[in-house]
Amino acid sequence: MKQAIFGGAFRCLLLAAAGAALMGCGSSRLSKITDDGRLAEQASPVWPGIEDNRWQPEGSVPNPDNLAKVQPGLSKEQVYGLIGRPHFAEGMIDVREWDYVLNLSPKDGGQARACQYKLLFDKRMKLASVIWRQEACAKIAS
Repeated sequence: MKQAIFGGAFRCLLLAAAGAALMGCGSSRLSKITDDGRLAEQASPVWPGIEDNRWQPEGSVPNPDNLAKVQPGLSKEQVYGLIGRPHFAEGMIDVREWDYVLNLSPKDGGQARACQYKLLFDKRMKLASVIWRQEACAKIAS
C-alpha cells in the first residue's frame, strides 16, 4: 500500500517538474512585455528565425488595406480576421506576442522582400504594439 502511494506521489512530482521545465523552455523565445503590451524597459524584441516558421514557411502576402487596419486596440480575433494566424509557435495559453513573415512589394514595383512583423498584446489581449524588424518594411507597409 505504501508503495502505491509513493508511486502516485512520485508521478505527480515528476509531471510537475516536467511542466515547469517546459514553461521555462518557451519563455526564452519570447520578448519581455509589460502588462500594457509594450516592450519592458531596456528590452529588445526577441525575433524568431525565419527558418522556424513552421505554419507558413513561405510567409504570406497580406492585403495592403487589411494590413493598414492593424492598429492598437484590436482584439486577437480582429487581427486574425485581417492578416490571419501568427506564423510561429509562440505558445498556447495567454500568449501576448504574435510573429509573422510578410512578403511585401514596394508600391513602385520593386523587388518583394520578406519582412518580420511582431504584434504585442496587453493583459486584456488587445493589440498594444506593432513592431517591424526592418525599417524598410515599415516604409513599404505605410
